[in-house]
Amino acid sequence: MCPICWITGFIAALFGGSLLAVVNHPISWILSIILILYAAFKFYEAKQRGKKMNNDSKARNRMTIFRFVQGVIVGSIASIAIFYSLTYKEHERMHDLLEKHGIEKHEH
Repeated sequence: MCPICWITGFIAALFGGSLLAVVNHPISWILSIILILYAAFKFYEAKQRGKKMNNDSKARNRMTIFRFVQGVIVGSIASIAIFYSLTYKEHERMHDLLEKHGIEKHEH
């Protein structure tokens, strides 16, 4: 499997899926579908290129993809921790304000 094709496809799928989930507009839906189709093409291309590679190259490429996935996971966890530490006081303040005005009863 070609690691560059796979990583490009993964990033395109991530952006396409995120855009589809967040933005509610027909133009963004079209852009999301294009990105997701591009990602599917890149995954297909990676698989086709992988058929031509020898086993040593395939093993190195799997390690490259594995390292990329590790980086995405570690980066996501670090981002969650950082943004949570920056915003949890404001989050709690907003819940307290809503409860004070009887708009929401929120229990953690």
